Amino acid sequence: MTDNAELLTDIADGVATLTFNRPEVRNALSPDMVVGIQSFLAECERRDDVRCIVMTGAGDHFMAGGDVKGFAGAIDAPPVERAPDFERRARSAMPIFTLLERMPKPVVAKVRGAVAGASVGWVAASDFVIAADTSIFIVAHIALGTSPDGAVTWHLPRMVGLRRAKEMCILGDRMSASEALAAGLVNRVVAEADVDTETERLVRRLANGPTAAIGATKLLLNGALSRSQAAQMELEAESFAACSVTQDFEEGIRSFIEKRKPAFGGR
Repeated sequence: MTDNAELLTDIADGVATLTFNRPEVRNALSPDMVVGIQSFLAECERRDDVRCIVMTGAGDHFMAGGDVKGFAGAIDAPPVERAPDFERRARSAMPIFTLLERMPKPVVAKVRGAVAGASVGWVAASDFVIAADTSIFIVAHIALGTSPDGAVTWHLPRMVGLRRAKEMCILGDRMSASEALAAGLVNRVVAEADVDTETERLVRRLANGPTAAIGATKLLLNGALSRSQAAQMELEAESFAACSVTQDFEEGIRSFIEKRKPAFGGR
């Protein structure tokens, strides 16, 4: 488990919960948070008892992206020092998005309030997103005079299409929760009071599902747009074979024949 006051972590009943815990700055990312998040996600990837992951923010907001106030001192540095400094900052979170992409378990983002800057990439990298109807989404980099980081330019074209992604990244306008739903950035929009209940319902369904099959399906879909049909079908066959030797596959077949609901154990 991660020992970091800026992150709250918990693993219970098959569900790992990661809470960004800097509500006083809308959960803006700090260097310590980046290290802690990477460590916790790597632990979740390794642990067989983790069958679903939830990411959320403490307080009223999901995440405000990078801590812009922390950039203030750095802009006084000469360009020869400033460029490598900010490249290092941008690169520091890259392993997190690699982990989210390859994570063999579903990742759910529970969203309230602001999703700004690089945190749009965190939401887009999640497999499911439940958002409060009061949430707002904004790729705010352009207002700072920079281009996006946080895998935003990789995920957004795949989620919302290239034209809408350009609008979001170049104009930097706010997107409402209903607009995010229509664009395909989130799965469900619910009243703010119902976010916890709706997320818990989805998470329990995922955590009680056939974990290996869910993970295999996720990985197939994540790479589908970059592969040929022939290559995709080859991977489908290999994945189907791998799933066939799990206990959950045996349970699925037996429950179908016996006309009952399957009781998957994640094995």
